Amino acid sequence: MAQVSGTKRPIPVFTGGTGRSGTTIIGDLLGKHELIRTSTPTEIKFVSNAGGLLDVLFGYRVEPGKELKKISILNYRTYTKRKNQEIKRSQEMLAELEVMIWNKWWDIDAAPPHGRGLQSGIDRVKLESLLSQFKSSFSKNRLKAGRNFLEGLISQQRHASAEKYWVETTPLNIANAERILKIFPDALFINMVRDPRDVIASLLTKNWGPATPLEGIAWIEKRLIDGHRGLSNVPAPQQITIALEDLVITNREGEYQRLLNFLQINDSADMRMFFNDAMNAQDASSGRWRSEIIDPTFATEFDLMLERLTSQGIPTYVSNSTN
Repeated sequence: MAQVSGTKRPIPVFTGGTGRSGTTIIGDLLGKHELIRTSTPTEIKFVSNAGGLLDVLFGYRVEPGKELKKISILNYRTYTKRKNQEIKRSQEMLAELEVMIWNKWWDIDAAPPHGRGLQSGIDRVKLESLLSQFKSSFSKNRLKAGRNFLEGLISQQRHASAEKYWVETTPLNIANAERILKIFPDALFINMVRDPRDVIASLLTKNWGPATPLEGIAWIEKRLIDGHRGLSNVPAPQQITIALEDLVITNREGEYQRLLNFLQINDSADMRMFFNDAMNAQDASSGRWRSEIIDPTFATEFDLMLERLTSQGIPTYVSNSTN
């Protein structure tokens, strides 16, 4: 997809997936190309995560069937009450967003790529100015205010130049793809997927995710459903799904070229070197679930999940290489 005429910012590329599926390493790979700048930090977090910018602009995502019923403007008293409640809640969420930016996402005590948080990519004075402009224009046109805020962040991050693309790698980008598209109609989406069993095995080693294999099944099922819905209204030319196993094991050259074709860029020496040296079968830990998940009920419950997803037309991304 070519640069839009007159556009000064790079085209945003939002990488995501279920999590633990290669979003970080694909951002590192793309960042080696001279036409691409990967965000610092690689995950902005305050865009797609709960309570972030998208929730402030569009409201919290709710389950189908639980949306509030629309009220006719002719029912003036009820309509006005609902409208005032929405305005008040939006202002509260805006204040909460600012608190989280400075107290949660500005300085993150974690290993790279998350470590140091937003401060690793932009000066505090610049971010304070962008937030001030965002808040002052929010009530007039929140979508435009949000777009200007993100465009300002992208252009004022350190090392910004004249790149064709800017890449951000928060996993929940894919579940939020339809909402992101309202802000950036030209955005591209890279959906990184991995055998769900290996995702679950990886999650069980972390202190922020599911604690048991069966909890992992419920977790991954929701992520797969949300991701499928998020991409359902994104035009086909603006999205690509890449399986980690295919990219690093079973179809390395084919998937690498498909990624280049999607972005309409030529190969580069630095990107090729990173691909050859840092993206290999050993690092992918394909099939780790076999030795790490020992719950005797896991296989049965996992197959039931596959049946539920398949009946809804939702891809499961079970890899033959890990069977």
